[in-house]
Amino acid sequence: MDNPFLKRATDFVRDEEAFVAMVSPEPIRYFLAKRGQDGLLYDRLIIIRGTPGSGKTTLARLFDYPAMTALLRNTSITGYKQTLATLVDCGAIKDDNPIIVGCRLPMEVDYRDFWDFPYSEELRLGLMMALIQARAILTWLRNLTGAGHDLANIEIVPRKDAEASLDFIGGTNCQSVLAKAKAVEAAVYRTIGALVAPLESELETESTSAYRPFDVIEHFAVKGNPDASTINLLPLVILDDAQVLHPIQYRALQRWLARRELRIARWLLTRLDVLHPQEALTAVTEGSSQPPDLPGITSSRDYVEIVLQSSPDDRRGQRIAFRKMAKDMASRYLRQMPLFSGRNLTALSDLLLTQAEPIATSKRTELEVHLETTRKRLAVSEARFKSIREEADKYQSADEQIHTDVRLAMAAVLLHRYAKRTPARSLFDDSSADIEPSKPLTADISVFDAAKLHLLHKYDRPFYCGIDDVCDASSENAEQFLRLAAALVNTAATQIIKAKAPSLDAKTQQRLLKGTAEEVIKAWDFPESERVKVLVTKISAMCLKVSLEGNAPLGPGANAYGILQKDFDAVVRDFPALARVLQFAVAYNAISLVPHYPCKKQEWCLLELGGMVILKHGLTLKRGGFIEGGSRQLSQLLEASSDD
Repeated sequence: MDNPFLKRATDFVRDEEAFVAMVSPEPIRYFLAKRGQDGLLYDRLIIIRGTPGSGKTTLARLFDYPAMTALLRNTSITGYKQTLATLVDCGAIKDDNPIIVGCRLPMEVDYRDFWDFPYSEELRLGLMMALIQARAILTWLRNLTGAGHDLANIEIVPRKDAEASLDFIGGTNCQSVLAKAKAVEAAVYRTIGALVAPLESELETESTSAYRPFDVIEHFAVKGNPDASTINLLPLVILDDAQVLHPIQYRALQRWLARRELRIARWLLTRLDVLHPQEALTAVTEGSSQPPDLPGITSSRDYVEIVLQSSPDDRRGQRIAFRKMAKDMASRYLRQMPLFSGRNLTALSDLLLTQAEPIATSKRTELEVHLETTRKRLAVSEARFKSIREEADKYQSADEQIHTDVRLAMAAVLLHRYAKRTPARSLFDDSSADIEPSKPLTADISVFDAAKLHLLHKYDRPFYCGIDDVCDASSENAEQFLRLAAALVNTAATQIIKAKAPSLDAKTQQRLLKGTAEEVIKAWDFPESERVKVLVTKISAMCLKVSLEGNAPLGPGANAYGILQKDFDAVVRDFPALARVLQFAVAYNAISLVPHYPCKKQEWCLLELGGMVILKHGLTLKRGGFIEGGSRQLSQLLEASSDD
């Protein structure tokens, strides 16, 4: 059976109608709509950063001109309406007409090769920029003619102060502009493809001449049929996967695109790999509000940075938005699978049971015996113990039925909390004495969550189940969600083929989710990946130790390591090796940074473990619980592992 979840289908779909039908508009609305309404998306450089699989390329393809025209051809189809409305909100479409003509140029091919040439830095950069501009012109015109516009009816409208440069790009007639772009691309490509790089004096004139269409073009004027008016289209160039460039190439490209005199819209899509550790960590911790400045470039005035990760300012909002997006994406993928769509199974949540199975009777008896033993060891009176049991029994959850095993585990947590809140007693004290705790005992959601986590590790009771857990374990990353969902969908499909119910019980879900997480972590193969594994494993062990303490001091448990913000701000200077490990941990979803987190009248930076790490080590998916530490301690842990 063909499983689109395994293929990351949008990367491989070539038909634009099929691609648009599968794309969820939610992340575009969340990250871009407001900036589109403010007019920022097309008047300055937009830098979009994200981890692998965060949806950068999918986002870029939706703004490609063929995708927008596919949307406009299918406005009556329900599945397209939400996406169309989102592009309207982003200012890309108005009155059922495109406002921009977009083209996406993948940077993985050819452009990095320039840096290996034996030429001056200025010439290498010039060749790269000539090729980018030539290919942008070719793609814009190909997209327009592919949409049915005759080349003779397309005209370049230059900037008012750029008429003198028109001759260097072929004038305003798009037939000559196309011919010039082809000549430049061919000349540069012959240089790239040469077995031996030619001497500078041997380079073709077309590749080294003043060819700067980005400096000239204001917009395209496209004439329709005789009864239609001329439409003006703003060119948009999207440079995807710019992290493959050499760092010096990347910085030069950013400076070039950030110039305020450019009239075309330009987006630069990249990951955190290409940055210096200080810039990478700043980009994540400060978000788009305070991106790091480069010499000659002022953030927010010259460019806008959008980070496709949890925003420090709205983590709850982004988690909710990602859940909505992931569910929508899963539904669109399930509709591509006849095995499910034929049975009207188009919601992944319908396949995932949310009620975990209770532990076996023998284990429950063992739990009851352990609870009584704990009561005696802590010298808690029977009367107090009875009131603790009653407190646990009266707790109700709106989301699920609470079985006896969970209530017993909740009573165990409350029992330990009672012991912590009363004076220590010796073995010779009267165990029948009932002492009031310093703080009332309450069975709340934190006790409920802690009890289920304790049961996971002590009795292997299923803990991860339901669509929300799958979404939250994805760390707001589309690719990770698809990896987790693929395993679940495959198993559900197998059950359908075997004439069984397609729904998966909690035990099966947990086995599949943990197994997938372990496979993902095992396959990590990025810079510093081995040290990242060491780092997250050690943090996980410390978090688990605190989470399994009898009184559950952190409620649902811990899944993060907290460093005082003032110490974290100095980590690049004081512990550069640690900073580099953190950079790649963040860049590849192993860790998320939560800066300026207020707790205990201090400001912290949390190193929150990624969803795959949480699944592997059996930690809570609830946010906020962290263990306190320092950058020096973390650096020493890494050094100790290196010595081993």
